[in-house]
Amino acid sequence: MTFNFTKSVVAFVIVSFGVAAFSFVVWVLPGFFVTPHLATISDAKPYSPLELEGRDVYMSQGCHVCHTQMVRNLEAERLRYGRPNKMEDDIYEHTFLWGSSRIGPDLTNIGLKYTEDWQIQHLKDPQSLVPESIMPPFKWLFEQPLDSAITAKKMQALRKLGVPYHDDEIANAAQEVKGKTKGDALVAYLMSLGVDTHKNKKDLQ
Repeated sequence: MTFNFTKSVVAFVIVSFGVAAFSFVVWVLPGFFVTPHLATISDAKPYSPLELEGRDVYMSQGCHVCHTQMVRNLEAERLRYGRPNKMEDDIYEHTFLWGSSRIGPDLTNIGLKYTEDWQIQHLKDPQSLVPESIMPPFKWLFEQPLDSAITAKKMQALRKLGVPYHDDEIANAAQEVKGKTKGDALVAYLMSLGVDTHKNKKDLQ
């Protein structure tokens, strides 16, 4: 009599546990040892309070659905977007916004490519700068004020995840975003992309 593995619940549980344990050891566990080293070699800087709020606006409006933030090590992408992403570039990203679809261009280094005025105009009226763009206008974001009462709480949560925010930065967060709009925050976030991790403009071939 032969043992039918596919009909054994116990065997299924054991194998499933083994696969999960192997995956944890191979993919998750190394991160606990690699991350401290990456922090010592990374040029990445934590987002300012206004940039952090802008990142949340970026996610809330679904910008990550149409734009990636991941330059792959392919010649075509290196020529258009610059050097490929490195592990240490994203040590303060929670969650990652690498994306999987490029309806619009990659934004990894967008902060090095355009001015603040360009970003404002592009958000308000994309087709005035890129006639073939299918991006909708976000003019109304510049009419909606930020909720400055929750910025410090966001920074406190991120500090628990390893982002090195200091007490004085958290204490002054509300004042830094007070009177700013969601549009202002989104522009600040976009202008920050690539500025810390891609300091050398030669990265943008």
